[in-house]
Amino acid sequence: MSQAIQNKSDLIAFLQSLHILAISVILIAMLVFNFRLISNKLGDSLFLSGFKYNAIVSLPVLLVTGVFLIIAEPARSLANEAFQIKMILLVIVLSIYRYLNQTVFSTADFPNSSVQVSLISKLWATLSILIWVGIVFAGRWIAYL
Repeated sequence: MSQAIQNKSDLIAFLQSLHILAISVILIAMLVFNFRLISNKLGDSLFLSGFKYNAIVSLPVLLVTGVFLIIAEPARSLANEAFQIKMILLVIVLSIYRYLNQTVFSTADFPNSSVQVSLISKLWATLSILIWVGIVFAGRWIAYL
C-alpha cells in the first residue's frame, strides 16, 4: 500500500494539502475557543455549534490523511523525533480539552448562563494555545529531521 501511494505523485501532495487545511480549521477553532475561555466569553451558543462542527469535520479528516501519510512514508514519520513530539503534544492538548470540557461546561444550563471560568482553567487554556503552536511547529519539522 505504501508503494501504491508513493507511485501516485499527486496523491501525497493532495493528502498533505488536505491535512494542512484540516489542521488550520481545527487550530483556528481551538485558538478562538481558548481565547474566549480566557476572556469569559463562552455564552454564545452559535459559536459553540460552529466550534463543534469544525471539530467534527476536521478531526476525522486529520486522522484519515495522517494515517495515509504515515502509510506512504512510515520511516519518515514513525522514527522521526518531531513526529513523536507532535503526537505526544496532541495527546496532551486533547487531554486538556477534555478536562476543560468536563469542568467549564459541566454547568447544567450552559450556554444560557454566564460562566465564570476559574484561574486554573484559564491557565490550562493558555497552555493549550502554546501546545497547539508547538504541534504546528513539530509538524513542520517532520520534513527537516
